[in-house]
Amino acid sequence: MKVKVLQNVYIVAVAIFVITMLVTLLIEYRYVSTEQQKEFREQAQYMSELIEKSGTNVLQQTTSTQSIRLRVTVIDKDGSVAYDSQEIAASLENHAEREEVKDAFAKGTGESKRYSETLRRQTFNYAVRMADGRVLRVSQECFTMGQLAIRLIYPMSIMLVLVLVFSALIAVRIGRKVTEPIDAIDPACPETKDAYPELQPLVRRIQAQNRQLYEQMNELKEEHKKQDTMRREFTANVSHELKTPLTSISGYAEILGAGMVEEKDVTRFANKIHDEAQRLITLVGDIIKLSQLDDKDETILASEPVDLYRVSEEMMSVLSDAASAKHVSVFLSGTHEVVPGSPQIIGEMVYNLIDNAIKYNNENGRVQVTVEDDGDGAILIVHDNGIGIPRAELPRVFERFYRVDKSHSKEIGGTGLGLSIVKHGAAFHGATVQLDSELGMGTKITIRFPKKAADEAAAVPGKPAENEAAAE
Repeated sequence: MKVKVLQNVYIVAVAIFVITMLVTLLIEYRYVSTEQQKEFREQAQYMSELIEKSGTNVLQQTTSTQSIRLRVTVIDKDGSVAYDSQEIAASLENHAEREEVKDAFAKGTGESKRYSETLRRQTFNYAVRMADGRVLRVSQECFTMGQLAIRLIYPMSIMLVLVLVFSALIAVRIGRKVTEPIDAIDPACPETKDAYPELQPLVRRIQAQNRQLYEQMNELKEEHKKQDTMRREFTANVSHELKTPLTSISGYAEILGAGMVEEKDVTRFANKIHDEAQRLITLVGDIIKLSQLDDKDETILASEPVDLYRVSEEMMSVLSDAASAKHVSVFLSGTHEVVPGSPQIIGEMVYNLIDNAIKYNNENGRVQVTVEDDGDGAILIVHDNGIGIPRAELPRVFERFYRVDKSHSKEIGGTGLGLSIVKHGAAFHGATVQLDSELGMGTKITIRFPKKAADEAAAVPGKPAENEAAAE
């Protein structure tokens, strides 16, 4: 602890010194650079006036350009170099596209900073348009941060040594003052020690942390019990759901294998085995889907724009035979609303909602599917006039394997996982599920997808439609 305190105090002192020096260096650099460029512009204006009066010959006769280490270039209107103080003008490329030259031709003056191949260093370039239309450009090596740092390195080194020595002495003293009272505290019972006032907040935090840890431990235990109960219930439900079709398949197959079935009944028994096998396949498929949602399987979670109206059309087409068999009419209305999400998951959600609306409907019933935008985002509504759900059962219908009417579950079919898939799929997309139902009055399920930025989903033109679906 003491060593850590010493190190921290020492590091803070050095850091403050370094930051202070860097800020000072930056301020000094900006000031010197600004003054240098200001003086540079004044010299350029002076040379421009001098050339306008006496011509470029005056540059060749004077040594002033050498004394101030300026490179002077005169550029004709077409960009060709008419004169250069350091190079043969004819050997230089056209300067019309140089940033400062273009600005000078257009605005009267221009400036830039860049690396000069001729001077082999970073230069500041200033150009001014003369009265005859030509441009005078002067270039000079930039005053760099490194050059300024080299100037200040000696006084900064002396100050750094002083700061290191002084901060080390302070760190030792502070470390001793801080650690001695802390070392005297009994960590097992901090409240029994008479700590000085500055340590009281620490003692209280230790006590609060101990209480918090105790509460969290209890919460974890309760959560573990809850998860364990859910796991056992899920295992029991899965075992039961798997055992039922497997028992039927085994029984029918055993009877067929023993030759106890008349020839006319063989097809019926084979169909029974096929139906139970399909039920088993559907159950396993739904369990896999839920597992993928729980584990966030990236193979089905890839996000892309999904048209809810088009998905509803596709799922209605898939379920058309089931609707026809029960004489249920399915209608679709609304607009093409696009949401970002997984096409596979959203397809499963819509399929299960429409499938349930058909299964739990009355003969010659009606299912209305609506897709629209309510201002807060896209919504999907599946509304049927079927048997409905008792109010007491509403909180549990989204549980896995839960069925309201267990006595007729085999007749109706399904795995008891459909609404659970809907719930988990909606949660993955950040959507909410609202269930409204009353026994004998039908069921209405609304899924609200949150409003997303335009770039998250490709825009699809709205197409209001009232369509009596392919399933009727």
